[in-house]
Amino acid sequence: MAIRERLYPDQKSATMMLKHCADARFVWNLGLEQRNLWVRHRSARITSTSQQKELAEARREVAWLRQGSSPVQQAALRDLDRAFQNWWKNPTHFSRPTWRKAGLHEGFYIRDLTVQRINRHWGEVLVPKCGMVCFKISRQWSDIAATTSARVTLDRAGRWHVSFTAPQPSFNWEGTGAIVGLDMGIAQSVTTSDGRHLNMPKLLSPGETQRKRRLQRQLSRQHKGSKRRAATKHQVAVLCAREADRRKDWIGKTTTELVREFDLLVIENLKVKSMVRSAKGTIQSPGKNVKAKSGLNRSIHSQAWGMFRQRLSDKSGAATSPVEIIVINPAYTSQRCSGCGHTAKNNRESQEVFLCQSCAYTDNADVNAAKNILAAGLAVSGRGGASPAKSTTTQHSDPMKRQPLVGAAA
Repeated sequence: MAIRERLYPDQKSATMMLKHCADARFVWNLGLEQRNLWVRHRSARITSTSQQKELAEARREVAWLRQGSSPVQQAALRDLDRAFQNWWKNPTHFSRPTWRKAGLHEGFYIRDLTVQRINRHWGEVLVPKCGMVCFKISRQWSDIAATTSARVTLDRAGRWHVSFTAPQPSFNWEGTGAIVGLDMGIAQSVTTSDGRHLNMPKLLSPGETQRKRRLQRQLSRQHKGSKRRAATKHQVAVLCAREADRRKDWIGKTTTELVREFDLLVIENLKVKSMVRSAKGTIQSPGKNVKAKSGLNRSIHSQAWGMFRQRLSDKSGAATSPVEIIVINPAYTSQRCSGCGHTAKNNRESQEVFLCQSCAYTDNADVNAAKNILAAGLAVSGRGGASPAKSTTTQHSDPMKRQPLVGAAA
């Protein structure tokens, strides 16, 4: 778990911290290039120890590198080695380490952390070659004081943050016996099988939305590299950061409520990356309804289904007695009747209305889909399905198309 607090450096400290970010990014990219160019049986094996020795030699030869902080640069190489180790051990979860870019990956790692409390609301952290830098306290000080490392980051809105590494806290989990299926959508952010609609509030006010659109149009007309374009870009980034903070806040509160209320949660295995592919096509075969598809893609990105699922999984695993989460294949959950099982495209009359053409069962379309998701999850659980904290169980929502599970009862 990371305790993220807002950092308030002065101008001199901020300048030095920017150099730390640049040095950490340079060392990471240089170490990554070495590993990418390595060929088996043609050169010595590259390890974290060998790269640390080469970094020490480079610092003796290069003056601007020597002016930076050695612990910060060494930590970047340790991060790179850890990223490769994670990728090798679990390539299905971790991707291959990639390049870090200026303006996007701005941060560095602090080891052997020193923190002290000033008063009730403020604390200080020791940043290499910057001295003590103030940060705002919003969490329990005992959790912050127990940490031994931290990461300092700069977002595109110009805000500095420090994230303290702390063990994941566990809350007193009391089994309720309740179960629920969750249907993710756009018109309704989350619909539960018991008929509730959990809607993400508007992330920006009408005035903020209009201002963001105006600034984006202004940005497209300005020359790259100009000071006015940089100022406009910063104003857009401030609004985007505000939007992202509100989204994370809603997802955090909603997932906590669900994990505390239910013992079993069934969600869809949505392939978001495939769902938001562009519909522009090519010159020879242009796409159809490109503008409508672009709007749909923006709506899907705004709902952040992947983040919602990740936070739900993280919090279920943090409980004293972990809540079980089952992931199912979302195919036909919107077209299948939860009453009789009849599956047909014309069962769903509109965005909100579901009317079965076989048994005349009617319900809210999203609630009907959530009920199908729950039924599929219960079938998986009853036939030996496991929690995704150990393995991800994905099954078809239609019982006739489910595959038998290994080790399941006949």
